[in-house]
This record gives sequence, structure tokens and C-alpha cells, in this order.
Amino acid sequence: MVHKPVLVNEVIEYLSLEPGNKVIDATLDGGGHALAILEKFKDIKILGIEWDPELFKNLKITDSRLIKINDSYVNLKKVVKDYKFEPDGILFDLGLSSWHYEESGRGFSFKKNETLDMRFNQEIQTESALDIVNKSSEEELRELISSLGEEQFAGNIAKNIVRIRREKPIVMTGELVSVINQSVPDWYKHRKIHFATKTFQALRVSVNDELVNIRKGLMAAIEVLKPKGRLAMIAFQGLENKVAKEIFREKKKNGVIEFVVKGAVKPSWEEQKSNPRARSAKMKVIQKI
Repeated sequence: MVHKPVLVNEVIEYLSLEPGNKVIDATLDGGGHALAILEKFKDIKILGIEWDPELFKNLKITDSRLIKINDSYVNLKKVVKDYKFEPDGILFDLGLSSWHYEESGRGFSFKKNETLDMRFNQEIQTESALDIVNKSSEEELRELISSLGEEQFAGNIAKNIVRIRREKPIVMTGELVSVINQSVPDWYKHRKIHFATKTFQALRVSVNDELVNIRKGLMAAIEVLKPKGRLAMIAFQGLENKVAKEIFREKKKNGVIEFVVKGAVKPSWEEQKSNPRARSAKMKVIQKI
């Protein structure tokens, strides 16, 4: 499956880019947004950051206007300093790549039976989803699944994980889905959202320390952005939005930024029809004062 970036036209419009601008794509992924910007403007430079080394290696764009870096947006300040790159615009697309679900083989999807891993960078990160599932206490699992997955049956799921792993470790995604299946009522299995979605989300967010990293990345981005420069952040779940909201409100109160749009920019109905993963996307846009 080819990764289809969301809100491409809206990103270009709301970042309010001009020829000669410098842009940071903090979540380069398959390069969809970067490519669209390069096609729109001849005289523009992009610094693209991608944390996953395998995804980074797979990136096919070879344009001299794009500097590609295999790093985390957490280190944005250092990257900007090293490359003497002062951005007029910064983009964060916090959605997971289709590649992660379909091809990475790391257990991000409950639709495939793969080893529970979920690390974005296996070369650096040591703790995997397998470690969390098999080593955390029942209380730790309940708290994690409840807070990071907002899962109402977190208590049942945690209890059953601990009970079943006593017999043998839970290694594969299919085994975890089976545990979740036993832990939730029948009506819960017939909703639009798959019954394992929230538990898988909780594990992925925990393994990759996503909420802490988003906070660090956004704080650094606001700091390095040029005055009058804009930052666009695309999020796909409530917890990411909550982190961004808190930071932006605080920075607005302190007179550092202003909101370009109230609320969020959402994909058009046409885009939602042609790209189902766009349905939950929400883009917040701010401008540095």
C-alpha cells in the first residue's frame, strides 16, 4: 500500500509559503508532503526529518532542495543549529505511515499476525511492546491501556494478559487480539472501531514515548521558527491534540504565538472518501509573533 499523505493542499495553503522559504518537515515519512511542496515551488528548501531508519532508507526522493536526516524531531534545535537552517514553516504529521502497518512486520496492526514490537527505531530503542505486555504488572498494564488508549475495558484486558502469560509469553499480535477478544463484551466487537484498536494504540504510544516526544518537538519547533513563521500539526487522535492544545494555549497566553485558524482544519469530504485514513485527521495552525 502506498502511503497517501493527508491535507496536502491545506498544508501548502496554511503554511503560507513563498518562493525562497525554508521549511522543516519534522515527520518526513514517505515524503508526500515534501514532494508536493517541492513541486509547487521551484525556489524552496526543505529539511526533512525521519526517525525510522528503515523508512528513511526507503525514501526515494532525490532532489537537491531536500536535506534528509535520520533523526528524531525531539532533537530539532540541534538539527537546525547543525544545518544552519532557519525555518519559515514547520510541519508535523503525527499519523503512522501505511508502511508501518502494511510492510514493517513490527506488529503495529492487529490485522496481521506479527511479533509484538512497535518500535519506530529498532537500532536505538530497547523496550518493545513484547516487553511491556510480558513484564508489566497488572496495575501498570491497566493504567497504560486506560490512559494512553482511553480503553474502558482496560482492567479486564490487563487481568487477562497477566493470567494468560503465566502459561506462556504473549509474543504475537494475534495472541494479544485473542486476549482482548476474551476481555470485552460482544456488543463492543460490533462497533465501527475494532475492539483491539485502543490497546494497540496504548502500547505503540508507550513504546515510542510519543506524547512526551510530541511535547518536546513542538516546544523546540516554536523556539526555532522565524518570527511570522507558521507551524502546522496534523494529529489523528485525541491525546496528541490535547498535548498540542496545552502548549499552544500556554504560548498564546505568553504572547509567543497566535492562532491562524480557530479549532482545526479537517479534510474535505472528497478526500475522506478517497483516503479513509484521512477521516480522523485534524490540523492545527499557529504563527509565531
